[in-house]
Amino acid sequence: MTAPMTDPRRPSVLRVLPAAALLSGLPALAGSPVTFTERAFQAGCNHIHQTVSLFSDLEFQNAGGAVGDFDRDGDQDLFVIGGSAGTDRLYLNDGTGNFIDVSAAAGIDQSHRGSGVAVADFDNDGDLDIMVTSVGSSAAQGPGTNKLYRNNGDGTFTDVAFNMGVKFTNPSVGDAYSASFGDYDLDGRLDLAVAGYFGGNRLYRNLGSVFLNVTPAALPQDMASVRGFTPRFVDMDGDRYPDLLWVGDFFTSRYLVNNGAGVFIDQTAASGTSLDSNGMGSAVADFDNDGDLDWYVTSRINYDMTAGSGNMLYLQGPTPHVYTENSVPAGVNFGLWGWGTDAQDFDHDGHVDLVATNGFDGNFTQDPTRFYLNNADGTFTEAAGSAGITDTGQGRGLLTADFDNDGDRDIIIFNNRQPMLLYRNDLPNPGAHAITVFLDTRGVPGVAPDGIGSMVTATTDAGSQIRHVHANSNYLAQSEMSAHFGLGSATAADLTIAYADGTTVTYPDVPAGRYTIVRYACFADLNRDGNSNIFDILDFISLYNTRHPNADANFDGQYNIFDILEYINAFNAGCP
Repeated sequence: MTAPMTDPRRPSVLRVLPAAALLSGLPALAGSPVTFTERAFQAGCNHIHQTVSLFSDLEFQNAGGAVGDFDRDGDQDLFVIGGSAGTDRLYLNDGTGNFIDVSAAAGIDQSHRGSGVAVADFDNDGDLDIMVTSVGSSAAQGPGTNKLYRNNGDGTFTDVAFNMGVKFTNPSVGDAYSASFGDYDLDGRLDLAVAGYFGGNRLYRNLGSVFLNVTPAALPQDMASVRGFTPRFVDMDGDRYPDLLWVGDFFTSRYLVNNGAGVFIDQTAASGTSLDSNGMGSAVADFDNDGDLDWYVTSRINYDMTAGSGNMLYLQGPTPHVYTENSVPAGVNFGLWGWGTDAQDFDHDGHVDLVATNGFDGNFTQDPTRFYLNNADGTFTEAAGSAGITDTGQGRGLLTADFDNDGDRDIIIFNNRQPMLLYRNDLPNPGAHAITVFLDTRGVPGVAPDGIGSMVTATTDAGSQIRHVHANSNYLAQSEMSAHFGLGSATAADLTIAYADGTTVTYPDVPAGRYTIVRYACFADLNRDGNSNIFDILDFISLYNTRHPNADANFDGQYNIFDILEYINAFNAGCP
C-alpha cells in the first residue's frame, strides 16, 4: 500500500493540485466551539496495541475496536483489538465514562493478529455479539482465524466462528480487515460483509443456524481484485434495501447497488465514485442537509500533493446513486495518510462534522488527526488544534460514542503499536440541544435487531436532518449504534422513524435527551416477558411520568388521559 497503482479506467485521477487547493486543506486559525480532553488513562482503557513483528506484515495496518452495550445496562462498553503480542480487551462502562476490564472473565482475552471489530445481535437473542477479523494466528502469517463471539447473556462469550462458517474468510491467507452487519435481504436477520485485502472479500447471508457465503452469486465477479478495507451496508436511494459501499486500496473501491433480489449491481463508474487512490476509511452522512446521504472516503496524499488523491467527499445529487466529488472546495481533501473516520454533529449546530485519523511510516509518522467542522455553506474548517485533538500517533481505527451519557459524542482513536486515546467531548450543556435515539426492535418479525437499516429524521423550525442506523465499520472500528442529532438553538424536534420493513412512525415535539425507542410486537407487553400484567402497567406509568416517547401512545406529542386510555385498551386486548 506504499504506492498507488495505475487504474486504466481513470488514468488522470492522480492530481497535482494548485496552491489554492493546498491551502484549502491546511489547518484554519479559527477557534473551535467545542473542545475535547484526552482521558484514556483516567478512564481505565489506555490499552496499547502490540505486535510480534514491527515490519510490514499486515499488522502495520491494524488497531481497532467497537462500542456496544454488551451488558444491556444503558451505557456504551468497549471492545479493543490487542494485537499478536497482546490480548483483546473488553471494558465495561460503569455509567460515568470510566471502564472496568472484564476480558478474562468474559473469555475474550485472546492473542492473535486481530484487525477489525463489528458488533450486532446476529442471532436475534437480544444481546450484542462481536465479530473480530484477523490476518492470522499469533504464531505465523496464515489463514485468518476470525472470531465470532456469541454473547451468552451472563457476561461471558463463546467463539462460534467455525460453526457459523466465518472463521476463515480466505482459505489461503489472512487478509480480513473491516467487517459490517446489515440486513440486505430484509428478512430480519443480520447478514455479514467482510473486506479482504488479497481477494478475501466476502458476503455472508444469515440463515439463522449458519452464515452462507453468497459472494459468487451476489457480488460482481471482479471483487477478487478489490483490495478491500471497509464495507458498509447503507440504503443510499431510499428503497429500504441496503446497498454496499466497498472501500478498497489502489483505485479498487466499489459502489454496489442492491437490486432487491439478492444481487448487488456494480454502478461504480456510473456513480462517479472510486476516485480515491487508496481508499481506507468510510463515513456516510447527509453533509449538506439536502435530504439524501453522501459518502466520505479517506485515502492518502503526499505532502507535496504530487501523488495520491487525498480524501474524497462524494455528494449525492438529485439523481439517486450519482455523485459529485467535492473534497477540495469543501476543504476536507488534504488529510495526508487517512484511515479511520466518522461523521457526527460534535458541536450540536445541526450540521454533520468530520473527524479522520492519519499516520504511516516514513514521512507520515507525525500526521495529525483532522477535525473538520461543518460551516453549513458547503465548506468545513479544520479545527483539531483549537479543539484539543492533538493526536499525531499512528492512527488506524476511530469511533465515536457518548461514553459519559452527557448527550454529546466522544472520540476514540486506536493507534498502531501505540496507546489508544479517548477524547471526551466537553461541549457545555450538551444535553440541552441534542437528541440521541437508540432503537429496540426485539421480537418484531422481519425487522433487524436494534433497528439496523432504519432511517431517523429530526425536524425543527430550522429544517430536517436524517440519520441512518447501522452496524458498519469506519475502518476496523464501529461507532455507537444510535441516531444522534444536534438541534442548534432548538430544544425539541419531531422524530420520524422509517423502519426497514416500510413502517413509519412519527413522534411529535420530543424534548432534547437520550431515548431508547421501542417498537413493540405487542404494546401491552411493555417489558417483553411474554405476559401482560401489573409489571407492564408499572412500566407504562414510569414512561408516562418521564414523558418518554414510548408513552405517547397515540403519537400526538401530548401526554394526557388519551395516552392512558390507549394503553388500557391495548392491555385489555392482551397479546396474541
